[in-house]
Amino acid sequence: MQKNSSKEFEKEQLLSHFTMENIHEAVFWVDSKQNIFLVNDTACQMTGYAKEELTKKKVTDINPTALMMDFPAFWNRLKKEKKITWESQHRHKTGYVYDVEITGNYIEFEGKEYSCSIVRDIHKRKLEEELLRTISEATSGLIGKDFFVQLAKYITLTLSMRYALITECANHEKTRLRSICYLDKDQILDNVEYDTAGTPCEIIMRGENYFTSSKLQEYFPKEKGLESYIGVPIFSPSTGEVMGHIIAVDPNPITLEKNQTAVLKIFANRAGAELDRLAAQKKLEEANAQLKILLKESEERFRDLFEEAPIAYVHEGLDSKFIKANRAALRILGVKPEEVPYTYGKKMAPDTPDAQRRMEEAFASVGRGTDTSGVVLELRRRDNGNPIWIQWWSNPDIGGQFTRTMFIDITDKVLMEQEQVRLQAQNQYLQDEIKVNYNFEEIVSKSKKFHRILQQLEQVAATDATVLILGESGTGKELLARAVHNISNRSKRPLVKVNCATLPANLIESELFGHEKGAFTGAMDRKIGRFELADGGTIFLDEIAELPFDLQSKLLRILQEGEFERLGNPKTMKVNARIIAATNRNLEQAIEKKEFREDLFYRLNVFPIISPPLRERKEDIPLLVKHFCQKYEAKIGKKITHIPSKTMDALMEYDWPGNIRELENIIERALILSRDGILEHGDWLPAIKTSSAKSNVKHKMEDVEKDHIIAVLNKTNWKVSGEKGAAKILGLNPTTLEARMKKLGIKRE
Repeated sequence: MQKNSSKEFEKEQLLSHFTMENIHEAVFWVDSKQNIFLVNDTACQMTGYAKEELTKKKVTDINPTALMMDFPAFWNRLKKEKKITWESQHRHKTGYVYDVEITGNYIEFEGKEYSCSIVRDIHKRKLEEELLRTISEATSGLIGKDFFVQLAKYITLTLSMRYALITECANHEKTRLRSICYLDKDQILDNVEYDTAGTPCEIIMRGENYFTSSKLQEYFPKEKGLESYIGVPIFSPSTGEVMGHIIAVDPNPITLEKNQTAVLKIFANRAGAELDRLAAQKKLEEANAQLKILLKESEERFRDLFEEAPIAYVHEGLDSKFIKANRAALRILGVKPEEVPYTYGKKMAPDTPDAQRRMEEAFASVGRGTDTSGVVLELRRRDNGNPIWIQWWSNPDIGGQFTRTMFIDITDKVLMEQEQVRLQAQNQYLQDEIKVNYNFEEIVSKSKKFHRILQQLEQVAATDATVLILGESGTGKELLARAVHNISNRSKRPLVKVNCATLPANLIESELFGHEKGAFTGAMDRKIGRFELADGGTIFLDEIAELPFDLQSKLLRILQEGEFERLGNPKTMKVNARIIAATNRNLEQAIEKKEFREDLFYRLNVFPIISPPLRERKEDIPLLVKHFCQKYEAKIGKKITHIPSKTMDALMEYDWPGNIRELENIIERALILSRDGILEHGDWLPAIKTSSAKSNVKHKMEDVEKDHIIAVLNKTNWKVSGEKGAAKILGLNPTTLEARMKKLGIKRE
């Protein structure tokens, strides 16, 4: 076993030594004192020193940049990172300095620290990079013949060759070449055209490089007097096809080390890009020349067809002033023939951000010489100011002094699309309403008082009168508004709801009336307001008393005239929407506090309806309890089959300050807590205060209230409403005062 292990170790040592000596990169073993103590053969070839010479030197002897290095700091970094790669320079034994790339590898062996450094000669790469930079700088501002002459000069200078030749293919078969630039050192020779057969060019045209350091005329007898040759093909960057070649030749032999095909490829890549550009420019010039011919030929036909064409044509100055317009254009724009010289296209756009932006962008593109490609513009007819929409194509005339414009009338199409957008928004609004509202058509009541209210709703629903619904929170004011809409002639159109209390003050105007794109910061698109959505239907303004005071005048205008303007659009819009408003506040008190406009109140108070609190219609409580039980059975997963009389009595005794909304929440909680299908009497029931003391206090308070109301009525000679009526003095709505009088039994004797 020991014998086999020894042989394997010897084999590994031989392999390691063989690898180090035959690797194609220089290897230097260096210690922490910069002493070189081991190198391979490649290191000797690279530096020009023998091994015995190198192993007696320090790093600074062959690396001049090491003299300026903080070597101890570098060694600590190498020890920490284990491997570092950097670029540096080495000095050859003969004295010249060349660029290298070094990769240092930190190794510990037998308690000592070493760096095994792999060194690569990169002077050719650096030379090519520097050459590419030099070529780019020297030819950056040159094109065409000037570019190729400068390029040929750099070929002869860089490669130290006498002749440089740059060619392009003269036929599709690539068997014939035409010189673009032919140079004898600094002297430009006449261009030539020749066949490739029997020359090295034949090989290059197949996409191959060709190099010979000597005996060129022996290999190719046609090349008399020439010994050395370097050539590469020029490829098209766009197609990859061979499109010519670059060669450098000399009457004298050269060494094999001067095989600079890599350098010549750099020149060829830049030449290929320029040949591609010239070919594209030639095609463009030919196309433009053909277009000019066609335009000239069609000028007379255009002149004949211009006036009678079914499509509108206009010649405009770059400032949009009309020069000429055909009959179709005059008809669409509402312009008379004699008005043409005084008409400007830009001035026909309405003064809205979106319309002005479209017009400015269209004419900016014309000013840049760009086809407008069918932009849609909004205009106003010159004769009557009515809105029209056109699809507009325009580009500058050849002379660049005016534009040739063609457009078609797409007003009907745009109006149809706008109506579709409105209907889609309306439909989306209704779908959103369906998601969050349910059972609005169900009115659960057997109260005679509530049924009288429903009779009033039925009477007013047949008209378009404005309805004002008053009442405490949770009494179902929105339910009554939906009932009015559902039995009205507008029931096939939407009922649009706006809660004035939940919308931020800075957004409520946009929500109600809409806005144009760009009307304010953040207005990225046109928005259709709630009044437009409600056109032909009904709009329900809940919590109307919370509407900001400065917007109340705009609402008053809609009530009076049915008109409003979108934000950012001065155009007046008409709307036919029935308004139903609701509030739980005393509007007359709000008027006194200057929080609500008095004229708006009178406009809203056409048909007031008071939604009674639940405490005034307690006979509906059993029906509502059963209704809410059925509503939440599926949601909670319980079915109520029995409601004990004790539970129902407790519910009937409570005054329900939160009204129906409070009752609904209580029943949902009761279903969660109840068991065995019974709505059990429990802690979920609201606290009932029925002490005799409380009853007596309540009775005494009602007596005081009754006496006070009678005193005020006597003072006003029993006039309830009006500026000097009792309701005004008491700060109550007249209908509210009448309800209190009825409840307290107040009658005029």
